[in-house]
Amino acid sequence: MTRPTSQQIQELKRALLAQRKELLADAQDELIRWGQHPIGELAGDVPDVGDESVATMVTDLDHTIVARHVETVRDIDAALRRIKEHRYALCADCGDDIELRRLRAFPTAKRCVDCQSLHERTYVHRAMPTL
Repeated sequence: MTRPTSQQIQELKRALLAQRKELLADAQDELIRWGQHPIGELAGDVPDVGDESVATMVTDLDHTIVARHVETVRDIDAALRRIKEHRYALCADCGDDIELRRLRAFPTAKRCVDCQSLHERTYVHRAMPTL
């Protein structure tokens, strides 16, 4: 497995910057839309429980979408930092190279496939509630 060339990394960097710009624009559009349509307007003047429930669900979904955009922008920023520090395409766990095809599919990847699989198996239950 070989490390991506400098030219390939620059190609990935351009893709990351374009994705970042698009996500920030989408998040800004969502925030503007929230300001234009507060939950009261979504529920109506005399909301019943169903209308209020739907309005709350729509608002929660919008918040989730923006939160995902922000999380992805943070991942992109971290990848751009790794590029600047010449650590991009190196696995954060084992230090081996991350394959170019993985980076093309997932440019913010910080682990090789093997380490990512191990990480997911180890931490998959972390966000799961337990009794």
